[in-house]
Amino acid sequence: MPQNNQTTSTVSPELDEMTCDVIGMFLDALAEGDDPGVVVCVEDKACNRYEVVFTDDGEEACLSAAQAFVTEHAAHGVSSDGVGKLERYAIACTGCVEIDGAYENAVLVSFYERGFATGFSAYVLYDGVGAKDNFMWSDPEPAGEEPALF
Repeated sequence: MPQNNQTTSTVSPELDEMTCDVIGMFLDALAEGDDPGVVVCVEDKACNRYEVVFTDDGEEACLSAAQAFVTEHAAHGVSSDGVGKLERYAIACTGCVEIDGAYENAVLVSFYERGFATGFSAYVLYDGVGAKDNFMWSDPEPAGEEPALF
């Protein structure tokens, strides 16, 4: 029986790179004291990439708009920018996670690639918004599965 080379437990190098790029951009913005909004990054099979930032509404409305953007562009991509049918996406925003009974600031990231049974999420704790070189962050930690947007 033929098998797919990609399993639901293995993140491809392309998805890993794209997700790390989004996290890095977020951390850089926070270190400078900027509000990065809600960022969507999508790629097609050839790794053509498109990014869009949602900032005009509250965080929940921006997150909903980001998710809708992915769903709406899944089948045809972003042709105006040379991105074909979406292969993978990452959505990032700021939020909080509970650690040992206390809420900590975190970059929250959802990501998915075609062929996975489900989407995944991760978080990166941070402290010192606007502190530039004194800004601190943790390594990414897994946050579980979530429904895929396509």
